[in-house]
Amino acid sequence: MPDRNTVHEEELPITEHVEELRERLIKSAVAVVVGFLIAWPFKKKILLFLERPLPPNLHGKLIFLSPPEAFFTALKVSFFAGILIALPFVLYQVWKFIEPGLYEHEKRFILPFMFFSVLFFFLGASFAYFVILPFGLRFLLGFMGDLLTPQITIGSYISFVIQMILAFGFVFLLPVVVWLLSRLGIINYTMLEKNRKFAILVIFIVAAVLTPPDAFSQVMMALPLLALYELSIWISKLAGRNNNS
Repeated sequence: MPDRNTVHEEELPITEHVEELRERLIKSAVAVVVGFLIAWPFKKKILLFLERPLPPNLHGKLIFLSPPEAFFTALKVSFFAGILIALPFVLYQVWKFIEPGLYEHEKRFILPFMFFSVLFFFLGASFAYFVILPFGLRFLLGFMGDLLTPQITIGSYISFVIQMILAFGFVFLLPVVVWLLSRLGIINYTMLEKNRKFAILVIFIVAAVLTPPDAFSQVMMALPLLALYELSIWISKLAGRNNNS
């Protein structure tokens, strides 16, 4: 079998790769803007939905401290919803960018890649929304007991919630990415097993980067990531067996 880099008789110059990437990014950005416009009329409902992980005694009690804060929060929640609406199209653009470097028999992976990418992203987002955020907010807001009274600005709260939901959504893509790379023969499960210690270090670094700057949020992301890494090893093993069959 020829080397993957020689699939095509004529290699595309780097400028064409850059132009292709630029085109895909522009299309993805336009899709997010369209999603934003679709979500804008529903900004209040989206905001109420994002408030639900708060403890019941804080529902409807978020405040804002500057005149434009409420407006920028509305922009933020609409943009967040726009990303979710555009996600399948954005993932398709990612696939179309890498597709020219694949063999014909590998291009059939697009449907499972798209399906499981969307599925795992929303599993991660749901895990953050229904499990991590309610538990984490109760812990963080009740940490000092009755000594302090929380007064949370709408801007800081929405930024925290959106960051957590998107971060968990994207890290839950790890098994899908590992499956694809394993089916393409780029990695295998023995490689993942041998680098487990290094992966644990990287996981805690990623958790620190993607979550707000508090140890609780970082640990709450690192633990599911460790479980996803172990799941990815198993998935890579199955994908490798399929390649050999």
